[in-house]
Amino acid sequence: MKNLTIKNVTDIQGSVKNGAFTVKPVVVGNDVDTYEACFVEVQPGKQSWPYHYHDQSEEVFYIISGQGKLRSHDGERDVKAGDMICFPTGEKGGHSILNVSDSEMLVYVDFGVKAVKTDIVTMPDEGVYELIGNHFDWTAVKIPKK
Repeated sequence: MKNLTIKNVTDIQGSVKNGAFTVKPVVVGNDVDTYEACFVEVQPGKQSWPYHYHDQSEEVFYIISGQGKLRSHDGERDVKAGDMICFPTGEKGGHSILNVSDSEMLVYVDFGVKAVKTDIVTMPDEGVYELIGNHFDWTAVKIPKK
């Protein structure tokens, strides 16, 4: 890390994604070389990112509040406040989280380990590959549906 960073989830202006969840960056981009961290707030009944996995980057989620349904390579399971979930690279690390509450926000911290400067994210349900990195974030290739 290049500088000491202290941020509170209530003080960070986030960006709303798909009208379903908000990402509030804590440490991203060129702030550090080897990881990034964001608070993620998922609206009741919505899911964070589509089901996906990373080719180069591991992720760790720590559930701060709420409860959800984790979809992973191994199937579905319930997750709740206090759970820490570690996702490896590749298909075995596939994941998405659905907020199962009718009224409570699901809030978690997403720690991403950046093994390289560029990562390939595969979203098999969406039929999309995405390239992400320090200097860009864009959809690269549509996967043909079978």
